[in-house]
Amino acid sequence: MSLLQRRIPSVRQFQFLFGILLLLPLLSFPQNCPTDPPKNPFLADSPWPIYHRNNFAQSSTCLRGPQEGDSLAIKFRGEIKGGTSPWVYISEPYPNGDRVLYYSNSTHVFKFIDNGVKLLAIDSLRIDFDPFTSFGWNFLLAKQKIWYTYDPKYDPADDEYTKLYKLTDADTMNAYSDIVAIDTFDFGTYEVNRVQHFSLNYWGEIVFHSDNNTDSLYGTIGIISQDFQLLDTLRYPTTADEITNHNAFPIDENNSLYITTNKRLLKFDWDGTALSLAWEAPYDFVADGPVGTFAEGSGTTPTLLGWGAENDKLVVMSDGHAKNNLVAFWRELPDGWTGVPGMDIHFADSIRLPAAQTFSNQFQSIENSPTAFGYDIGIAQFNGFLGYDCENLKGVQKVSWDTASNEFKIAWVNRQVNMNGVLTYSQGSNIVYGSGKEATCNYYYYGLDWETGEVVFRQLLGPEGTFLNDPFYDAGNNHVIDEEGNIYFAGGASIVKMEIVERAPVDTMTTHLISTLLPEIRIFPNPTHQVFTIEGVEVIECMSLWDMQGKEWPLTTWGEGRYSMGEAPDGIYVLKIGTGTETFTHKMIQCRRQ
Repeated sequence: MSLLQRRIPSVRQFQFLFGILLLLPLLSFPQNCPTDPPKNPFLADSPWPIYHRNNFAQSSTCLRGPQEGDSLAIKFRGEIKGGTSPWVYISEPYPNGDRVLYYSNSTHVFKFIDNGVKLLAIDSLRIDFDPFTSFGWNFLLAKQKIWYTYDPKYDPADDEYTKLYKLTDADTMNAYSDIVAIDTFDFGTYEVNRVQHFSLNYWGEIVFHSDNNTDSLYGTIGIISQDFQLLDTLRYPTTADEITNHNAFPIDENNSLYITTNKRLLKFDWDGTALSLAWEAPYDFVADGPVGTFAEGSGTTPTLLGWGAENDKLVVMSDGHAKNNLVAFWRELPDGWTGVPGMDIHFADSIRLPAAQTFSNQFQSIENSPTAFGYDIGIAQFNGFLGYDCENLKGVQKVSWDTASNEFKIAWVNRQVNMNGVLTYSQGSNIVYGSGKEATCNYYYYGLDWETGEVVFRQLLGPEGTFLNDPFYDAGNNHVIDEEGNIYFAGGASIVKMEIVERAPVDTMTTHLISTLLPEIRIFPNPTHQVFTIEGVEVIECMSLWDMQGKEWPLTTWGEGRYSMGEAPDGIYVLKIGTGTETFTHKMIQCRRQ
């Protein structure tokens, strides 16, 4: 046997190394997975700092979630004062490595921590006393333990207007410190209608969007600095029956945001000085679908697909038709695109969602927003957020965008399970996660194989409770995965943790190794005999090399575009390349000549 042959690891070793290769680089950059859209540098350094996880609203992560064979424990904290929070977020790490969970409901904001025994409430801060008119749909985490929540209450007759709150820790070095309010922004000062959604753009500014002012017929978008200075607003014309604020909104790396009403999709641009309406694409998101109290056209937050040169750039969401469709619009029109007859030029395609079934005039059957990875989208049947029957509608589907033919295609349909919330996809396990209720009136947590839709993971959560005290009830919320693979979600006035006690042996897992370099970047030779060349990157601001044990090895420059791995021994490494706007990773194999 030659020396080279003896260096080739076994299949089990490769599986182990590849699993580490996928996860190791992420531990110091938890917000940004290698296959993520461009990173927002102003969001908290957290595995889940914002609704739908990132600015593209993709609800997916490279972190590996639970898999078949893992030993699990279910923890929950119930009867939380103020009711249900639509989202649970994970904080930036504290100096000792702790992370806390943030929870914001109608009346309170909370900090929780897992102390090893239970989910402990560290502190709460009351921001309102009305659990009905103050129910909000999002909050967000910025850098340095700053987070924002709001009270959307709006009643001008009683001099009540939406307020945005800036919060932090009394001691940002101590996970157990109290919550303190730093500042309040009153939208009534600027005559802004009810604000239901806000986000953080790529310049670290807060973007907000208001309800339609049905008296004066306009909606409002605006930009606020993090020190609560109003930078700009734009009032855009609406119709009296236009619903402008049922959905949250994504923001792309150019600070454009995408808003769906019941009548159209709108793109707004922000250049740092002024907001402008870039384009609008008419589309009837209601048509023959339900029109009740909670049925307002597209119930789903628009999700962005594609970034980088020469790639399809789309925004997708479901409509509210009686037979729901997944709908795609071009963010950037491709060369040669002539449009779909009878539709706006930005309309790309739509496809009937085969598992979607209308069940009430009060709700869309597809209310929960998509999860997306690459050009694949997962989306599930909805059963309502005011409680739903044990015998309920089932259905999850995966739809793929064909970049060659510019059309949607159904990848698979699973009609056996109900996953009532916004799904979460884990690239690390290649599983899409969600929870739902079965005919036994028990809640279960499911994992579906991303390639086939088959159930590969089913975990009993617990029995159904009463409507106001139903801890495992998932009314459309995200499922958050941390670096250790644990999953958190908000139930009925509760927070639930599905904790991994022990992982199954690594050789029973399916681990996915993906190069995250853009197609035009080349690194060669690989395997390398110490020296390698990088082509296709105009500016490299930083570069580092890491082995499978987490040790960084020095790199040296051997001339333009040529680098040496120096004294790094033979083995598998992770090469990180930072261009200033994006970070890429690539597997490198060192194999010196003997």
